[in-house]
Amino acid sequence: MINSILAAAMLFSLAPMNAQDVTDAGGAAQTPGLYFGRRLEPQAGRILHGAGQDPKAFAEYFKLLREHPPAIYMDYFSLEKDAAGFFKKLQKRLAKYPVYLIPQIGLGMTVGDDPEIPFEREVAIGRLDAKIQAFCDGLRALDRPAFVRMGFEFSGEWNGYQPEPYKQAWIRIVQALRKNKLDQVATLWCYTPDSQNKNYMDYYPGDEYVDWWAIDLFGPEHFTAPDTLAFVRDAKERRFPVMITESTARGVGVLDGARSWESWFAPYFKFMRENPQVKGFCYINWDWTKRTLRWGNGRIGVNPVVLERFRRELSRQGYLHGGSRESTNAALGLGGRSPAGTK
Repeated sequence: MINSILAAAMLFSLAPMNAQDVTDAGGAAQTPGLYFGRRLEPQAGRILHGAGQDPKAFAEYFKLLREHPPAIYMDYFSLEKDAAGFFKKLQKRLAKYPVYLIPQIGLGMTVGDDPEIPFEREVAIGRLDAKIQAFCDGLRALDRPAFVRMGFEFSGEWNGYQPEPYKQAWIRIVQALRKNKLDQVATLWCYTPDSQNKNYMDYYPGDEYVDWWAIDLFGPEHFTAPDTLAFVRDAKERRFPVMITESTARGVGVLDGARSWESWFAPYFKFMRENPQVKGFCYINWDWTKRTLRWGNGRIGVNPVVLERFRRELSRQGYLHGGSRESTNAALGLGGRSPAGTK
C-alpha cells in the first residue's frame, strides 16, 4: 500500500489554476487568485492542504485521502517545555509518511489547563531566551520548511494574553528566528472569531514581523461572521496570505451525510474560493463527542457521502497536496535552499 500511496503522492499537483476553467459545485466562477510574495506562499490560485491535530487522527485522514494526501502536519508545543524532545518525536512522526510533510506548529505561551496561565511577559523580557534558542535549534535540525503559529488564538480569553507583552514576545521570537537564519520558517499570526475581543489589531506586532495571517474557523457561522470577513479583508489589503490553521465541523459533524455537507463543508470550501488570499487550510479529523467538547463527530471517514464529496473537492485543480521534497520546495518557491538558509 505504501508504494501506491507514494506513486500518487509524488504528484504535488503543480499545474496552475486557471480562474476561467474552475467552477464551484453550483457552477459559479472561481475568484481570480492572488500572490503577495510572502515566505512559503504558494502561487496564485494554490491552497495548501493540511490536517491534524494528533498523530492518530492524521494517520486516519492520510489513509482516507491517499490519492490526494495532505501537505501540512499539525502539531503543538509549549515554549516552556523540552524542545529537543518535541522535535525528536516530530521528526519520527513525519518520517513515517511517504511524502515530504510541512509541520504547522502551534507554539503556545501558556501553562496548565482550565484555566491556562500565560507567560508571554516572561518571553517578552527575555527570561525564556534559552528556550527560544532551543526551539530554533529544533527547527534547524528538522531540515524542512515549517509554519510556526506563536501564541495562537491570541485574543481568546482562555489564553489570557495581553496585547502589549504579546506583541513584544512575538517580536522577540521572530528576531531569534532571523538571527538563526531560519529562512524557510514562516510565522502565522492567528485569530479566532470565538474570541469575545474582536479588536484583533490590538495584538498585531507589525507587518515587518509577520509572514502570514491565520484564522481558526469552527462553527458554520464563522464563515460569514463580520469579524471573520473583516480579518481576511484586512489581510488582503495589507498583502498577506491567510491560512485556516484549525477547522472542524463544529455543531454539524458528518453523520447526516448530504445535510452535513451542505451545512458546513460546502460553505467552508466556498469561503476559500471567494477569498483567494486564503492559501492554506488544516482540517481537524476528530470525533469531538469522545472528548470534553460536544461539537459532534467530525471524522470524514465515518460517513460515505461526506467522504466521497470531500475527496471530489480535493481532486480539483488548485489544492497543493503532499509530494516529494523537490516538488514541495518548488511549490513554496524555495528551490534548492535548505531550511537553515545556508544554500
